[in-house]
Amino acid sequence: MIKNRLSGLRAKLLLVSLLLLSLKMMGQGVKRIELPLSGNMAYQTVPLGEQGVLLISKPDRGTFNVQKFDAELNRVWAIDGPIESNLDYMASSYDGQAVFLLFSKYRSTLYQIVKVNVGPGFVETFTINTLDRFEITDFKTLGYSVFMAGMVRNEPVLIYTQLTTSQTKVLPSAIKGSNAIQTVEVDTAQHLVNVCFAVKKGRQTKIVARSYEETGELYTQVTVDPEDDYSLLSGRLQVLNDSVRIVIGTYGYRNMQSSANAASQGLYITKIVGNETVFTRYHSFTDFKNFFNFMNERQQEKMEKRIRKKKESGDDLKLNYRLLVHDIVPKNKDFLLVAEVFYPEYRYQNQNMMGGFGYGSMVGYPFGMGLYNPYLWNPMYGGRGYNQQVFDGFTYTHAIVADVDENGKLVWDNSLSFDNVKSMDLREKIKVQTFSNGNSRLVYSHNGAIRSKIIKGDQVIDSDRVIPNETYVEGDKVRRTSTDDIDYWYGNFYLAWGEQRIVNAAGDPQTRGRRNVFYLNKIAY
Repeated sequence: MIKNRLSGLRAKLLLVSLLLLSLKMMGQGVKRIELPLSGNMAYQTVPLGEQGVLLISKPDRGTFNVQKFDAELNRVWAIDGPIESNLDYMASSYDGQAVFLLFSKYRSTLYQIVKVNVGPGFVETFTINTLDRFEITDFKTLGYSVFMAGMVRNEPVLIYTQLTTSQTKVLPSAIKGSNAIQTVEVDTAQHLVNVCFAVKKGRQTKIVARSYEETGELYTQVTVDPEDDYSLLSGRLQVLNDSVRIVIGTYGYRNMQSSANAASQGLYITKIVGNETVFTRYHSFTDFKNFFNFMNERQQEKMEKRIRKKKESGDDLKLNYRLLVHDIVPKNKDFLLVAEVFYPEYRYQNQNMMGGFGYGSMVGYPFGMGLYNPYLWNPMYGGRGYNQQVFDGFTYTHAIVADVDENGKLVWDNSLSFDNVKSMDLREKIKVQTFSNGNSRLVYSHNGAIRSKIIKGDQVIDSDRVIPNETYVEGDKVRRTSTDDIDYWYGNFYLAWGEQRIVNAAGDPQTRGRRNVFYLNKIAY
């Protein structure tokens, strides 16, 4: 009996110690590596899930370098390759099998594409020519097929290239009305590339979504028309199976739209089976419980009072927000909609009004100048600067998460307020992970730290947890974090990376002094 009690006590002590260990590991760094930065040296990061991570750099004008690290952040291999000396790194695309790197120059017709085989570690380089004055906004790959979207003289263009044959063609995108390509996304499950067009006529906009096969052939097309008073402002297509398609995005009141502004009122979801639209549901942000949580208490009270007054008179308070909508997340029979609310900021520049809008002004890119951003450059979303204004970045206010059921009805909503997050390029900052117990984890990085919130429906389980992005070196003080990012990696691990300036006045002689580094940090959460 005593022996059994002792065994039971040992088991309980072991369980407690394991729980303490797991709690200690929650939100803790597992391993961090640093690479020294000097001069114009910089890195781009491509997480590969359990396969590890790639780092891309340009050691000099005519060379690119690719390094692969495994899931434990051990370097596996490094490759140098030649590139045309006047080309910049612009973007990468990962289709689950290989990583493609895009090199070009502002409005150049010449593009070099490097295929990186992430397993054995070898590269193939392809050179293609595109259209004159092509302003590229999207670069996606599927196998050896490349899809590039952009603008030529303010007209949308979708270019398809088969790299093995070097054949390039412009895919038909003629749709009646002024239109723009909004999103180009790779669906690795269905092996499709989904493209959404916003088609504008007067102040009203509809969404035309097309799916293309790897051969460049059109697989399916769906059109979502708004109700009379509305205008559809954005769209993302998801093909669930051979017959069911879902389109999600933002909508606004038609009379609130102008050539310089796209005013979002809420989110819509459309379900299409075969060629028939089953439903389109509109969810105004005034019907959300938590949309305005980013405001202070007094502002929320004033907003709720204005909303209530409008609804009592049978109307809806007109809103004016811009949202970056994520891919839809299927959740059992429901759908999880995620979007981030942002606004562009401008500053005045006395000399050369348009000079600041070339690639050279887009400070904040690690190297190369990235793709044009359709939210900035698209004439349907405000066009180019005026009155000597120069774009000064996107400020994010908050993110929203909404659950809709299989009939498109809103089940619950929640939100996360950003702490003064700003970025020169508009991209998804928040990562959402869902769990079988109904919880969802919202994570983003800011000023070198990782912030998180755990929700269950419209309830908050754990809020405002801040995980410092530590160096693990005694005496280190991070003086400046110039870029930082985070992505869900695999299992219960996240990958954080960025550039930091670190000072150490108290460590041993080997670590003492100043250093500028690019870091990769594996974090267990």
